[in-house]
Amino acid sequence: MRLDTVTAEIRPRSDWEAVDLGLAMVRRDFWRCLTVWWLALAIPTALFGWLLWDSPMLWFLVFWWLSPAGSRMVLFELSRRLFGEKPTLKASLKEIPKAWTRRFFYRFVWARLSPWLPLTLAVEDLEGLRGTIYKQRCSQVTRRGEGVIMWIYLVADLSSCWFGLAIMAVVYMFIPEGQDGAWQLAIESWDPSDPFSTPDLLVRTLVCCVMVAKSLTDLFVIGAGFGIYINNRTWIEGWDVELAFKRMARRITKSVSMILFACLVFCPANGRAERVEADPAVEIREVKAQPEFKVHTVKDRKPKPSTGPSWLERFFRWLGWDGSRSGGGVSGAEMLGQLFVICIIGLVVGLIAWLIWVNRHSFILRGSGGEKIAQKALARVVMGMEVSPETLPDDVPTAAWKLWNEGRHQEALGLLYRGAISKVINSGQVEIQESDTEGDCMRRVDEAGEHVHPAYFRGITRAWLAMAYAGKRPDDSTVQSLCQTWPFHERRAA
Repeated sequence: MRLDTVTAEIRPRSDWEAVDLGLAMVRRDFWRCLTVWWLALAIPTALFGWLLWDSPMLWFLVFWWLSPAGSRMVLFELSRRLFGEKPTLKASLKEIPKAWTRRFFYRFVWARLSPWLPLTLAVEDLEGLRGTIYKQRCSQVTRRGEGVIMWIYLVADLSSCWFGLAIMAVVYMFIPEGQDGAWQLAIESWDPSDPFSTPDLLVRTLVCCVMVAKSLTDLFVIGAGFGIYINNRTWIEGWDVELAFKRMARRITKSVSMILFACLVFCPANGRAERVEADPAVEIREVKAQPEFKVHTVKDRKPKPSTGPSWLERFFRWLGWDGSRSGGGVSGAEMLGQLFVICIIGLVVGLIAWLIWVNRHSFILRGSGGEKIAQKALARVVMGMEVSPETLPDDVPTAAWKLWNEGRHQEALGLLYRGAISKVINSGQVEIQESDTEGDCMRRVDEAGEHVHPAYFRGITRAWLAMAYAGKRPDDSTVQSLCQTWPFHERRAA
């Protein structure tokens, strides 16, 4: 692939500009594209028409299903002409068997209804990719222009039906007067209220006209897909940058050639002869004899590192508390400044110690098989609710029943639910995450075992869900039972 031979302007375009590029290439070689399209489909269309003459709609369906063979021929023609080649009719005829047999099952069965066919067909035929590499490449080239080609593909199929009706109307208009008896008889015998009893003459004529319309619209659909494919490769691979560098290289090559030619013409011949006659070995010895090339050797002794004062001694010396300063002592202003510095240092050290203490759970290590594994921090907030023990009362069921009697029903159930989650996390060691939902919490409790009382947890979860999301308040007896059957051990205050 030689980019310097392209017959179109290669530059990054928007999606619809890329479509315009593809349509322009089809218009430029319209008759050639139409010819190769029908070269691939003329014989199969005629053969199936003879076999399915009494079933024209089935004939058209088979024609439409096999149309990618013609699309491949149009893509072959456009791709060669884009890079300066003009395929002969013999080369096009040799390509027809490949258009039918290349990945037949995939193209004509598995991916026949793919809406990205005009775009992915270029990856399959021009790059020759298969398998996983083909899927990755298709996902790469369909990132830009995917929606555009889907709309064009859909609108083109619908337009071919209307275009076929228009061709049929034109054909009927050009039938000479007095020779349209069969048409008149078919039209008079047609009952529009029963579309399934349409005369065969009208159906066959309509099918043939829609086939012609399909061949005309498919050319431009494939051209639009090829234009988007070229634009995607320009964006991804920088074709425009490569072409710019090639043009720059050609200009530089011409300029250098002219400079070399001028040097050869205008440089004196005697100077070149003198250089040739000189002995290189003599010149080398003369250059090395210069004083600049004399080798000098210098030996330096590296002193041993001396042990200086410790950091504490340096600190007291900086403060002036070691008696090293002259002047009879330290002034009051200096003393205040030193005390201020000491306070700042103390605050920083205290802040670091406080941060280490607050996050001490992150530094706790536990051994297992000779290895130390950091213990996971317990969740403190689940679904936006505080579940840490310090945010709950000592006697959760008593406090919840008191809230329920005061009419604060949602707070009471919320307290019971938060308390249950806190107990299964801290006492039962159930690894509930902060992002878990009610269903996730119930599943984790069920998997933990009977020591975390999964039956009770399911009951309080159902009551909480009904109250919080459905607005259904449970009976007083249900809440009282939940409070009385609280299974988790409480740590009573002394």
